[in-house]
Amino acid sequence: MHVQDNIDNKANNNQRELCIVFLSIMSICTIYFSRNFATIVSPTTGAPPPPPAAASSTSITSTSTTGALLVRSTPSTNASSSRLSHQLDYNSCANNSILPEYWCLDVNHIPRYVAGTRKEILVDNNNNNTIEIQRWPPKIIQHYTHEGYDKCLGNKTVVFIGDSRVRYQYMHLARFLNTKKPLRCQDYEGLPKLSLNWTTDNTTELNWHDRFIMSDPDCYLIDEKLFHHGWTAWYQQSTNMLNSNTSSHHSNESISTAADKVKEQSSLCDCFRPVPFRPKSTFENRFIKRSTVYGTTNLIYLQNFENYISMNGQFPPYSSFDSKTMMGKGRCSVGECNDSSREIAFQGNLNDTLWQILPRLNTTHAFVNLGWEHLFPFEMQSKFSCVIQEFERHHPDINIYLISHPPHVSALSNPLVSFDATKLKCDIKVLDRTSMSKNAPSNWYWDGLHVLSILNEEYNHQLVIKYTYSTR
Repeated sequence: MHVQDNIDNKANNNQRELCIVFLSIMSICTIYFSRNFATIVSPTTGAPPPPPAAASSTSITSTSTTGALLVRSTPSTNASSSRLSHQLDYNSCANNSILPEYWCLDVNHIPRYVAGTRKEILVDNNNNNTIEIQRWPPKIIQHYTHEGYDKCLGNKTVVFIGDSRVRYQYMHLARFLNTKKPLRCQDYEGLPKLSLNWTTDNTTELNWHDRFIMSDPDCYLIDEKLFHHGWTAWYQQSTNMLNSNTSSHHSNESISTAADKVKEQSSLCDCFRPVPFRPKSTFENRFIKRSTVYGTTNLIYLQNFENYISMNGQFPPYSSFDSKTMMGKGRCSVGECNDSSREIAFQGNLNDTLWQILPRLNTTHAFVNLGWEHLFPFEMQSKFSCVIQEFERHHPDINIYLISHPPHVSALSNPLVSFDATKLKCDIKVLDRTSMSKNAPSNWYWDGLHVLSILNEEYNHQLVIKYTYSTR
């Protein structure tokens, strides 16, 4: 009898110990899943998800339909300096009279492209199961801050090659980096006005509200028709606008002498446009060097209208950015780099430029197209995708993207007629500005071809996301 009791007691003790171990394991698993599932996201459409956040804390909120618990992540202090979270106004997402499909206003009435749906993870407390659900639009989306842009672009050389629509996206990006403020043009004037209660900072609140009522004075950077003094003056003024008056330095040590200081952003322009306009005698190659605590960023734009690029030996990569002379001859002045004053160092098509120029520029990322799409329709762009693929095979350290054109305003309802990234002949990376612009309001354009600030801002946001994911 005593022996049986001892056996029973040992069995009970073993069961209790097993229960304690099991509960401990379940507790550990619960903590693990709550921490890890909070950061799981994946896209269901062409737009990529936001980049992974740094270490985050976790908050739990209950859903109204299943009684399950929703695990959401809140960015840590370090992450929040690089990205801002924007809460969306759901009513605007469903109202296509305000915005096109896959666009929403955030609570500050800023249009946001939200085609990349996030998968949110539900934890069912009753059965200890995880349930994956789709929620569109997401409650919160994230955009890079100015510091986030500088972090992503630090120690990189990004080259844009294309026509005026590529130029204006480049100008929009360079202007944001220089001023640290988003550009707001006439495309914002038709949106619902902001309330005066969306932030606790009343001063910032009033400034922003005023800026949405009127366009920024430097919108001529992406709409030359707002500038009424001719192309030479536009080249000069826009180059000056992309120069910074502030200084930076390359180390964390205190600056001891004025010589240690460098201009935070410097801009060069190998530019000239004849009257009347002649494409092959028109030159616009821009070079920006930006110095930040995250390293030096080089932004370069090479004009390409008709699959023809011309490089001036007085400018990079044939001459140092900081050099003002070339073989004893001064660098041509902005807006005056015509045939007689330029040192022709290279002339070639886009294929030649990829192989001969990009490596010399120490390019890390390039966004390129063949030029005007009426000369180079989709069939030719599709064929060129294989040229890009072959180039990347030989230069795996250079990330090349085919950058598509925004659709003409007459094709906004069906932009895939002119460009469909899924039908390219070879599998390459694409910055698809075409599908992103579907059903955009015509007042987001300043003419039939050129977009204003809303679309250019989103193009650059998608560019930096793609850039981040491709960085090796």
